[in-house]
Amino acid sequence: MTDLSAQRPEDIRFLSGLILVSEQPERLVDLYRDVLGLPLAEERHGDTAPHWACELGDVHFAIHPVADYQGEPTATGAVKLAFMIFDMTGLVQWLETRGVPLCYPPTELGTQSRITAIRDPDGNWRADLSSGTEIDECLTVRRQRASTPATMCSPA
Repeated sequence: MTDLSAQRPEDIRFLSGLILVSEQPERLVDLYRDVLGLPLAEERHGDTAPHWACELGDVHFAIHPVADYQGEPTATGAVKLAFMIFDMTGLVQWLETRGVPLCYPPTELGTQSRITAIRDPDGNWRADLSSGTEIDECLTVRRQRASTPATMCSPA
């Protein structure tokens, strides 16, 4: 494989959007907006069917019906989402009261983070990260490096 970086006009540095496509998008909206608190609002653009969207940090997150993507593959369960949260204990308790089962109990990830996961109504795997100072510092560094080639969270 050859190095094409010299020929490429620009490297991709950010994820700008994530779109879930569902045969029953209302079920996903019920979980992501009503249970998890994503600020999804109904939208319609041109000839698209009604769908729901919001901005999560720098990423546009949307849930569309399959009617908006006719003829394109929409495999269930192929999407793995990771959301940052700040109160793992509180979210786990809330999910329990709403009858949303965890795929596994909250687990330590490194020295300052915890992770757990649920499946959404379409079967997509969704992971929750609980933020600690390590993740906050990582995001700060990544934003500061936005004008340089894409980097992972590591010391400069």
